[in-house]
Amino acid sequence: MKTPVVKRYLFLLLLPFLFTNGQAQTSQAIPDGIIKAIRTGDANKLSPWFNSSVQLIILDRENVYSRSQATMIMKDFFKKHPPKSFSIIHEGGKPKARFGIGLLKTTEQTYRIYLLIKPDNNKSVILQLRIEKENG
Repeated sequence: MKTPVVKRYLFLLLLPFLFTNGQAQTSQAIPDGIIKAIRTGDANKLSPWFNSSVQLIILDRENVYSRSQATMIMKDFFKKHPPKSFSIIHEGGKPKARFGIGLLKTTEQTYRIYLLIKPDNNKSVILQLRIEKENG
C-alpha cells in the first residue's frame, strides 16, 4: 500500500516541473531573429525567416509572394516607414502553428503586426505577415 502513496507524492512533486517545461516551450512563439529584423527594419535579415511562399497583407495590399518578392515588398515598407521600435504584445498557438502580435512604432504611425509561424525542419518560418494601422 505504501507504493501508490509514494508514486502519488512523487507525481505531485514533479507536477510543477512538467508544467514549467510546457510553458518554456510555448512562451516564445516568435524567434528573436524575426523580432530584431522587424525592430531594425532589415528586410534582408527578415527574408530567411520567410517560407518559400508567404502571404503578405500590408495595409491595402494582399497577396501570396515568393521569398524574394516578399523581401522587396518589406524593403519598400521599411523605407517608407522606418521603425523606431517593435515589441511583441501577445503570442501563442500550438506546436504546429504559432502566432505573434506586435506593435511597430515608426516616425509617423504605429502599426499592428500579426505573424503566423510554423516549424519547418527545426526552424521557424513565417507563413503570413500582416501589417495594419493601429487605431488609437
